[in-house]
Amino acid sequence: MSGIRASQRFDVMSKRLGSRLREHAQETFPPDAQKGLRRFAMREAADLLRINQNTFRHHVSNLEGFPEGILEGGNRRSFSAEEMVEAQRVLLETGRIKPDEHPHRRAGEPCQVVTIFNLKGGSAKTSTVAHVGQLLGLRGYRVLLIDLDSQASLTNLFGVTPELDPDMPTSYDLIRSEGPLPASDIIRKTNFPTVDLIPASMDIMEYEFEVALSFRHGATTFHSRIREALEPVLDRYDVVIFDTPPQLNFSVISALFASTGVLIPLNASMLDVMSLASFLGMASNLMGVVEAHAPEHGLNFVRVLITRYENTDGPQVQISSLLRTVLGDAVLPAEFLKSTAVGDAANTQQSIFEVEPRDVNRRTYERAIESVSRVTDEVEREILKAWGRSHGA
Repeated sequence: MSGIRASQRFDVMSKRLGSRLREHAQETFPPDAQKGLRRFAMREAADLLRINQNTFRHHVSNLEGFPEGILEGGNRRSFSAEEMVEAQRVLLETGRIKPDEHPHRRAGEPCQVVTIFNLKGGSAKTSTVAHVGQLLGLRGYRVLLIDLDSQASLTNLFGVTPELDPDMPTSYDLIRSEGPLPASDIIRKTNFPTVDLIPASMDIMEYEFEVALSFRHGATTFHSRIREALEPVLDRYDVVIFDTPPQLNFSVISALFASTGVLIPLNASMLDVMSLASFLGMASNLMGVVEAHAPEHGLNFVRVLITRYENTDGPQVQISSLLRTVLGDAVLPAEFLKSTAVGDAANTQQSIFEVEPRDVNRRTYERAIESVSRVTDEVEREILKAWGRSHGA
């Protein structure tokens, strides 16, 4: 049998596609470009800060030091994310909000570290990490997002392209066996002033080989690598969220060991549910081995999030009902709805919070925002519960 060799075919396809993607990345985000963030209308700013709109308007006019935003079109006032952070600071310092209503954690409240993962691809892990992380940031939490997926989708969503800069430190450099870099040298600022990023690249796959080889020498401490690497910078953040690949590999196990909570995105389909059942059994066995080395390790929560959900799809509704019946409150009450607004934004390397509302169908946009907000509310509730707070800001 004759024909083109698979290695040659893959190589040609890889080079052609890779070259075009690099060109696209350079056109969209040149190496020296900085991704911007749109301004938010007064109504949006008030909603994000959980302030009555009339009260917000009153503060703009009367509260000393409160950001005034800028007027656009003569009567439409808008605010940057930085101005919303400043507004929250002024409200706290002037006693308009109580300390336990401010999102920053206080003494004795540990940083909450959440791993979002599932063995099944296409479960909206990256979209969940990005939208929940960005919304928590817009609400005032100090957030660190960590990309552990070699596909680097989360990294690219923030306009960061390690493939164009071979010297850029990534999550692999955080945990590599030889000469890991301090986390502070890897963390990057993003276009969201309260959200930082540790990017990923293909190099993270090297970690799997390194750990496997280390077993020959009796090494058993790989599981604590991420926790120890992050320890020096955790005081900067309220929440850390991991985006993970669809494999239960060594880096994911290390992330789980560093975590205080786990969120499992899941499509409401029978194949995905069957995959989840197998995955949970495997995860239980592997984490049992890890916990044998640290019996004190535990999680504040493990929850399932139904994603890409369409409440008009009969089979999805049935599967959702099955999950809630079997797993009870382990399934979040809110679903991450399937949305063309979210999908279209992703096609331009944006989240729903970055697109201009006027460029999207208003009803579709508001439905997507409401869905993301409800999901984030649930995650925030778990964070506040871990801190011993009964309600949010």
